[in-house]
Amino acid sequence: MAGPAWLDRLERRHSAPRFYAGVGVLAALDGAMLSGLVGRWLVLPGLAVALGLLWLVAVHTGQRMVLTLMFLLSTAALFVFGLFLFQDRALQQRGAWIDAVVVSREQTRVNSACELRGNDGVVVAGPAGGCRAARPGDRVRVFHDPEGEVPPSWSAPHVAKWVWAAAGANVAFTACVLRAAVLGVRGNQHAGAQRPRSLGGRPVPPPPEDPPAHR
Repeated sequence: MAGPAWLDRLERRHSAPRFYAGVGVLAALDGAMLSGLVGRWLVLPGLAVALGLLWLVAVHTGQRMVLTLMFLLSTAALFVFGLFLFQDRALQQRGAWIDAVVVSREQTRVNSACELRGNDGVVVAGPAGGCRAARPGDRVRVFHDPEGEVPPSWSAPHVAKWVWAAAGANVAFTACVLRAAVLGVRGNQHAGAQRPRSLGGRPVPPPPEDPPAHR
């Protein structure tokens, strides 16, 4: 499927391997930005670049909804893994295990939340997803950030796990973009092969047929 004229010219201006390499590097770097691997403050710029890459996928997929869906799912996975990565990084740097008492618990159809009181008497929000089966007055043990920047966790931080998960999602993300680039280049090559050759702006006439031989 052909894209805009400026994009088609860009693809024709560079050799296919060079174009693929540039698109692949851009996609891989954007995936690292989305997941927070290269900095927390680059997530929003990464989302903006992802919108541009989504446009590239959309104009070159040739109605391949599976490829577009895989791109969207890998983008969402990168963003979610980035949230967990940021939380575990913060807990690993300054968090510690604490014993706390469940102060309150709220359960709705779509959400569960609770509040905890630590040994110092400070009330903090409970872990994401609520306090499980614990009830007010029960004692629980959580991994807590004293600065309160991230919610407590039921388990110790495991940064490497989220790094590997983000790397896997980034491979799928980059593969989707590269596949779209390949489809775009092939579409341009096919369109170029279909154009009639011209001479002086006019179609080249067919060669004259040889006159029949006289016996």
